[in-house]
Amino acid sequence: MSDIEHQLSTLLGHITELPDSFNADSDLIDDLALESMQVMEFVMEAEDHFDVAIAQDRLADVRTLAQLATVIEKLRGPAR
Repeated sequence: MSDIEHQLSTLLGHITELPDSFNADSDLIDDLALESMQVMEFVMEAEDHFDVAIAQDRLADVRTLAQLATVIEKLRGPAR
């Protein structure tokens, strides 16, 4: 799990009461049964945490922590 994925996992744990049995490839909706409001809250927390703004069109294909981490990495640019 990458550093960003690990940080996202921690953020997700703060928002939900999910068991630690998920991984970066777990589908946020199908596998973790998050509701749309929980997903949006999670995305907003991630934006604040990583100081990025994610356009809605970039979220259309995001289903996993790994996919969200990839979007955030691209928005942040070179490693900080």
